[in-house]
Amino acid sequence: MKIALDLMGADQPPGVLLEGVYRYAHDHRDEDELLVLVSKGEVVRDSSSVRVVYCDEVVKQEDEPTVVLRKRNSSMCKGLEMVASGEVEGLISFGNTGALVIGGVAYVKRLEAHIRPAICVAMPSVQGSTWVFVDAGANADVDPADLLDFAAYGCAYYKSLEGHDAESVALLNVGKERHKGSKLIQEAAKLMTDVPEFVGFVEPDQLLLPAVNVVVTWGLLGNVFLKTAEGVLEVVKHTLKDISQKGLKEKIGLGLVKGSLYQTFKKFDYRTYGVSPILGLKGNVLKGHGKSDPEAVYNALRTGKLLMERNTIGAVKEELVRWREKRSSRS
Repeated sequence: MKIALDLMGADQPPGVLLEGVYRYAHDHRDEDELLVLVSKGEVVRDSSSVRVVYCDEVVKQEDEPTVVLRKRNSSMCKGLEMVASGEVEGLISFGNTGALVIGGVAYVKRLEAHIRPAICVAMPSVQGSTWVFVDAGANADVDPADLLDFAAYGCAYYKSLEGHDAESVALLNVGKERHKGSKLIQEAAKLMTDVPEFVGFVEPDQLLLPAVNVVVTWGLLGNVFLKTAEGVLEVVKHTLKDISQKGLKEKIGLGLVKGSLYQTFKKFDYRTYGVSPILGLKGNVLKGHGKSDPEAVYNALRTGKLLMERNTIGAVKEELVRWREKRSSRS
């Protein structure tokens, strides 16, 4: 399988991300061809399965998202064009999220003319099970029909990851009661009522419990939740570090539970999957975390290949048809 990687515009320099590429290439010899997109001047070691593609421009994190439409010689743009032409099976980018979404729409194209792409994120629960969160940041504004489409995306992604159908889908809301929520949420719920998997609303404080398989929201709220969760995790880590420096008693106490704490934090580590697909496009476009390190890059390739092999885009098409048929039966 041929996969392109846009290594420019991330928090880490390309050389750090390349270490993850080399590790993956070493462990999967002769299985995949990896096309590494970097700026001229970057040093890339020769490898039988890693090929470098040098680019003249970079889409930076601080750039306006629409800059991808002008920087046609950037690593991100070239990678998206490779997906559109069929030269590669998919693109994994660790750069500017907004630019990647806009570029995906412009170059790879939407599955349907008016459909909105959305970012799907695999999330952990306290018991170790996986659930899917969509949309994690692609859309600041949506309508109820978009949320129904997002539910279909989430079900397709869940099936690709877990190997079986999602059994429960919920809308993120301020309460579980039917009368709560904005007009957008209320109307979206009405559209989903006849879909067997739809179980109603879920509150934010229940998300990290094994409540449902797929949680649906829109990008603005979804991104706020994810960044808040990341921030809380960092606060906990810093608090534990401060406690460990107070004295011998505290060090001994933390030492006794060090293993358990490590396993707990590992559950909520974004590097576990390493990548999130932008679904609703005609090709495989996947977003890696901007803070990714070699381990995250390695897992991004592992997860990305799995989603491509299991034809997640085909699953999205099937789920869209199924969810819309259920919706139309109520109209």
